[in-house]
Amino acid sequence: MPATNITFSDHETEYLLNIVNFYEVTKELYIYGEQIDPENRSLAQTINELRNCLDHLMRVVSYKLGLRPNTNGEKYVNTNLDKAYGHVYRAAYDTLDWVSLNLKDSIIRDLQGFSLETIQAVIPNYFSELKPKVDKILNEDIVRLRDDKDVAASSEDNLEKYIRVTAELKQLVQQISEKKPSLIEYQKRLNQSKRNQQVLRFGIDAAIAIGGGFLVWFIGWIATRPQN
Repeated sequence: MPATNITFSDHETEYLLNIVNFYEVTKELYIYGEQIDPENRSLAQTINELRNCLDHLMRVVSYKLGLRPNTNGEKYVNTNLDKAYGHVYRAAYDTLDWVSLNLKDSIIRDLQGFSLETIQAVIPNYFSELKPKVDKILNEDIVRLRDDKDVAASSEDNLEKYIRVTAELKQLVQQISEKKPSLIEYQKRLNQSKRNQQVLRFGIDAAIAIGGGFLVWFIGWIATRPQN
């Protein structure tokens, strides 16, 4: 008969808390990643890692319920918890990589088609503050954290840092995305102003050309008309 009272040691509880924590973070990031992906694509690696994580957790629960009596006791539990942790750790890293790349592409899409003048006018701190921060996160912080990734010697500290810098990048991107309607409106006004200037310049040039032509004709007429 299956056991009805499941208990976990302190070591097992700590493992489970870490697994659940990284699972929750990964799930939230994964959902966000799908939302900002231009083609609403899913990430197969994350799904596969989380499925494998669940499989190992179910083996632990099955053992605790007495449904796997012929296993190697606590060693079996620890082995499967360790494997479950490894899978959720990889899932978190894969998802963070995916989200950070999508955030980078999101900035490019949001600013594509807008002149430097428009960006500076609508987001005055973009070139002086936002862009340098974004570049540092993408080109320095995340690159370093990816290089330090090592599942065999997993570092919760590195993963938590990656989560924090990705959250910071997300906030910066949202600040830029929120300005998209204003960017569109300003660019429209700027384009219209330039068209008006071109029309005015064309009118002035035409007037000068016509006036100049008339002046030449008039001077020639004066010079050639019969004298009384």
